[in-house]
Amino acid sequence: MILNKLCELEDWQNLGLRDAIRVMSPHMVRAFPDYPDLKEHRKAWEYAQLFSGLQTLGALRADAVVLGVAAGHESPLYELTKHVRWVFATDIYGAGVFTGHESDATMLHNPDQFALDSYNRNRLVVQYMDARDLRFEPETFDIVYCLSSIEHFGGEPGARTALLEMQRVMKPGAVLMLTTECIVNGADPLSIENLELFSPEALTALLASVPQLKPIEEISFKISHKTLKHVIPLERAVNDGLAGHTEYPHIVLELSGRQFTSVSVFLRKAGESAAARDATLPLYEQADSRAAGTKQTLVSSHRSRRWAGHSRR
Repeated sequence: MILNKLCELEDWQNLGLRDAIRVMSPHMVRAFPDYPDLKEHRKAWEYAQLFSGLQTLGALRADAVVLGVAAGHESPLYELTKHVRWVFATDIYGAGVFTGHESDATMLHNPDQFALDSYNRNRLVVQYMDARDLRFEPETFDIVYCLSSIEHFGGEPGARTALLEMQRVMKPGAVLMLTTECIVNGADPLSIENLELFSPEALTALLASVPQLKPIEEISFKISHKTLKHVIPLERAVNDGLAGHTEYPHIVLELSGRQFTSVSVFLRKAGESAAARDATLPLYEQADSRAAGTKQTLVSSHRSRRWAGHSRR
């Protein structure tokens, strides 16, 4: 299975990915027994790519702690509670342009309302938090993911700030999975209010700017001619969604001459854990290190919430 790639129509022929799509969309399976036949949607692909990729990497362990960044109330949050120890959902719930939709404030006090199937409600923690100011200790999480959100964080600077925060709270060796918008027709990047469309070159440069995060494999920016045959204008897709209609295949969209789709990227954090580093020190230095860590904990717990007014998560 290729983990770092563009969404393509041919992916729906991958039996493992099809199974993951069905796992992540139980409501669609109940409504359409042959799902996902003839209902190819890039959002379902993102969910399945996350789940399948984490399985492939052996990251879905019973003791794993997961962070969803700008996670809204999407189905991976609920499904992952069946496979790991804790799932932390963070978003600017009730604020920004997505309030009432993906970042509905109801999620903070009643996540059951958005569950599409059974889940382990004792393992889900929901918190209001800005993606660019994650209020967790360094080296806390085994898995971090962020689906189709970094493009809404305030351009390249905001996306990089969020990536640095995600890297900070990841344990060494932890996995980060993200999806974002990638231009597929060779056009230049597009930066407008509340949206960044990355070219392959711009996305590669963004990821390289956080050197502790290493791609699991090279990103494949190839896309099939079959996939490119059906392109939906973004405005039409938005209006269809408001009307409760979806046009399939829903994979490639177009805005201002840019054709784009989802790209999946898995990265791993380099380095060794603080515990492993501490174990190599003389005993008196270990005590100093633990004292310094306690001081950092107190400082971190009082970090100010910068960027509180940004547009998405």
